[in-house]
Amino acid sequence: MKEKDLVIAVDIGSSNCKAALINKSGQVLRVATKPISLISPKQGWFEICPHKLWIDICFLIQTVTSNLQNRILTFGISVQRNTFITWNKDTGEYLHNFISWMDKRAANMCDDLNNSSFMNTFQWAAWVLGSLCGSHRMLCASTFKSKCKTIPMRLRWILINNKKAHKLLKNKKLCFGTLETWLIWKLTKGRTWATEFSCASCTGIFDIWSLSWSSVMAYIFGIPIEIFPEVKPSNSNFGEIDKSLGLGFSAPITGVLGDQQASMFGNLLYHEGNTKLTLGTVISCNINTGNNTHPTSNSIYPLIGWKLEGQDPYFIAEFFASNGGRAVEWTVTSGLVKNLNEIDALARNVPSTEGVTFVPAFNGMEVPQKDAQAETSLFGITYRTKTNHIVRAVLESQAYLSCHVLDNIFQFYKKPCEIVVDGGTSRSLFVLESLSQISEFDLKKSESVDGSLIGAALVAGLGVGLYKSLEDIKSRVTLEFTQIKFNKNLTETQMLESRKKWYKSVEKCVNWSTILP
Repeated sequence: MKEKDLVIAVDIGSSNCKAALINKSGQVLRVATKPISLISPKQGWFEICPHKLWIDICFLIQTVTSNLQNRILTFGISVQRNTFITWNKDTGEYLHNFISWMDKRAANMCDDLNNSSFMNTFQWAAWVLGSLCGSHRMLCASTFKSKCKTIPMRLRWILINNKKAHKLLKNKKLCFGTLETWLIWKLTKGRTWATEFSCASCTGIFDIWSLSWSSVMAYIFGIPIEIFPEVKPSNSNFGEIDKSLGLGFSAPITGVLGDQQASMFGNLLYHEGNTKLTLGTVISCNINTGNNTHPTSNSIYPLIGWKLEGQDPYFIAEFFASNGGRAVEWTVTSGLVKNLNEIDALARNVPSTEGVTFVPAFNGMEVPQKDAQAETSLFGITYRTKTNHIVRAVLESQAYLSCHVLDNIFQFYKKPCEIVVDGGTSRSLFVLESLSQISEFDLKKSESVDGSLIGAALVAGLGVGLYKSLEDIKSRVTLEFTQIKFNKNLTETQMLESRKKWYKSVEKCVNWSTILP
């Protein structure tokens, strides 16, 4: 009988759900994928059916473990952050679908709070205290704004509008959980109700300095703190997978991370200053800030990267644009291209876009402009415009948007020598070369598009003793990268002009609610 030496990891992303079988060298031996089906019952509402998601996850796990169940050592989880559900603590009955992080149903409630005299007073008081005491916590609080992508206001909306949730809350029978909490609950058949520090830190209701749920935020949003689960280190033992589930094996769950943090962990970015740019459903830049937080602006908030058992947390700074890879996916769903394998060739078949610009805003816009009513737009189409020009404009938009993300975060942090790039859109060398050109950065493209899966597996390996430390992981795991060197083909004036034209198009996409009836 062979030893138990394999790790299974599940990654619930924004576009796809994956399961993979990974060995102790960090190699992905098997991987299976299912698309995430978003439900949109109303404009701006985005939900996921928990029943279908559970069936898909079980199918993926069984697919990758077939005939190797006796070699499964442990189990790791990576998830899209801030997607949540509530259920009956006694019966396990769901009270609604998952509310996706993309959901905008609470947008007006967020605006009302942000524009209130209470919030102005709160921010002013926090700024005064932060300035006098030099408190990072208070300085961050002084720039706090309620946003739909974080959890509190969407959860508040559920507690007000869902009668079952409201009743169970009063009877103290309500369970809240983000995706990792729900999945752990399901895999352990209700024995473990817990989340993990990196996932909790993204919710908007967790205090990263005290490492506990924030009673202040709970008070502001009127949410009883008792409904939140226990928060555990990233490589904790979250419980045993129940044999009665019929998955063909039982193993401990010893690694959990949010997807962006898992991607950093999987790319071995363990040292302060290490930087990752993910070109996925969102475009996200993360910088490892070590054991220290660095509050900057209301768009860049410190998060926990990971917290290992018995150690201080590692922090990250994050800045992202929410309309990234969805624009590239749109080229397929709209029929512009047959599949993504041909997209680079189509873009390179023409020397330029001939004045066509594309601005992605499928879910409103947060950057470069903040406008939930912004619409995706094409500009500059003429009689001469071909499919190739539009495809090239879509890919160039990814480079412009990525460059904007980098510009914003490096206003406050030292620029690295190179940036590790991963995510589905990083498979486009056209996008990477364009980004390197306009940002003047050397890029290091990860050859694995499964960074989050690998990260979940590695932290799970730490939790079960497969690895002794982060340095042990780095010595035993080998990753492959492709170098994209900055090559100055454009003059400074040409680069500025091309970006200026794109930003001008961005300005025309906002305020559609005031233009259209």
